[in-house]
Amino acid sequence: SGLVQAAPKLAVAVVVIFATWALAALAKMIVRRLGKRFRLRRNLVNVLAMMAGVGLWLVGLLMALTVVFPSITPGKALTTLGLGSVAIGFAFKDTFENFLAGILILLREPFRIDDHIECEDVEGQVEDITIRDSHIRQTDGQLVVVPNHMLFQNPVVVRTDRDLRRTTVMCGVAYGEDV
Repeated sequence: SGLVQAAPKLAVAVVVIFATWALAALAKMIVRRLGKRFRLRRNLVNVLAMMAGVGLWLVGLLMALTVVFPSITPGKALTTLGLGSVAIGFAFKDTFENFLAGILILLREPFRIDDHIECEDVEGQVEDITIRDSHIRQTDGQLVVVPNHMLFQNPVVVRTDRDLRRTTVMCGVAYGEDV
């Protein structure tokens, strides 16, 4: 009899979840179209679409949870999520640091894919910029996966920022030679 009484609530929760799925898919599609229209980086568009989807899923699941368990109000659920997020934040500090650095790199565009950069002991051509890390192909062909927080917190030399560059080549000539 308890299942029969709960059946309407469960049905409404399932409808809310399906509506959330549809809204999340629609939001991702809209973000991708706006990204193409404004010629944003593909990686940035993917991040924004993912964040829109996750945000809508969070709201939809909270609504479904509230429908099934009326004693759980959105305020109580958000308070629980807030306390849990502090613990999760400390546990995944480096991951979140890389995530935020990746978003800021994608937004600010200090360097782009195919740029030749140097940061710390890593130098090479940028092949990919993801949320967590950047892939840099060194001149000897090796691929280095660099955490984004390193590229965000340290000075980065972008060698291909301009078409025209000056370079210095040191050439030694013996004292007895005719220059």
